[in-house]
Amino acid sequence: MRRAISTTLVFGLVIVGGIAAAPINTDTALPVHKGEILWREQIRFMQASDSVSKMRVTAVPSVFVFGVTEKLALIGMAPFLDKELAMDGIERRSSGLGDTTLLGRYQVFQSDRPGETRRAQVLAGVKLPTGDNEKRDAFGILPRPLQPGSGSVDGMIATVFTVQRLKWQADFDVAYRKNGEHDGFRFGSSVTHNAALQYRLWPGELPEHGIPDYVYGVLELNGVWAYRDELQGTTIRDSGGYTLFVSPGVQYVTKRWIAEASVQLPLVRNLNGAQPEPDYTVAAGFRIQY
Repeated sequence: MRRAISTTLVFGLVIVGGIAAAPINTDTALPVHKGEILWREQIRFMQASDSVSKMRVTAVPSVFVFGVTEKLALIGMAPFLDKELAMDGIERRSSGLGDTTLLGRYQVFQSDRPGETRRAQVLAGVKLPTGDNEKRDAFGILPRPLQPGSGSVDGMIATVFTVQRLKWQADFDVAYRKNGEHDGFRFGSSVTHNAALQYRLWPGELPEHGIPDYVYGVLELNGVWAYRDELQGTTIRDSGGYTLFVSPGVQYVTKRWIAEASVQLPLVRNLNGAQPEPDYTVAAGFRIQY
């Protein structure tokens, strides 16, 4: 193989608070009520390519959220990953459980008035190396981006702000992830920023009585800026950079569950050196509240 692939395809940890309009690839500051459990299941298919290589990742992140109080929630996420790299006529592949993320989320601001609520939350947590990072095939040990796990302990912190009105909702988040080192290698730390608008398409007017089902249109901007990877303290030239996606989607919302689908298309692909560039991401899933 002519060169190593250092690109890491990133999928964000997206948590929804409550069963209401909510973004698909952006976090929200709406709460999960005390004692409630929220289960979110998704399948995400991502592809990145260049003139000599193509990488595909299918991720199935399972997310559980528990409302400890009206302001505090605990979050756990574990993904199943299937990764495939085709380069120089050779295909290499791995699959298995990825690394587990544990987070705490706390509401720091709330302002309510008729027909509108505004919320802000902070999140902090850690990613634990539960995924295998030593998988091999007939050609030897797999490149690091093909491994289900990174082998490192990573820390993360984020802020989220939401404005919700009767017919629309806007969400904004910024997150920083500090990646640890494992066996002399460190994936580049990253900053993500997201903005989302959800608009109720149906029904046009709310009924006087009862809670109907809803259909929402979703439009998001999802950006990630990654530092270069490091090997034995030396930065890897062909790694890191900035990518911005536009992400249209649709949701069907009921009192207790949501079905949703979205596609992410790159607007900006400003990567460092020679590495596969993101082509698209397709996501579909559901959320259930207990």
